[in-house]
Amino acid sequence: MGSTDKDCWTPEKHPVHMCKLFKKGRMMDIDQHSAKPTVACAKCGAKADLPESVCQPKPL
Repeated sequence: MGSTDKDCWTPEKHPVHMCKLFKKGRMMDIDQHSAKPTVACAKCGAKADLPESVCQPKPL
């Protein structure tokens, strides 16, 4: 799981995206944001409940 700000469609929200949380080791936060995933990141593949939680959301 990895991404850079330039690959992010919403760079202002990048600090709370799944890839950033993963890099910081915030697994509890990742679990909370991916309990019932509806989207996946086209860049890193992370699954999330809300599109705002990933860099490049695509529906599952």
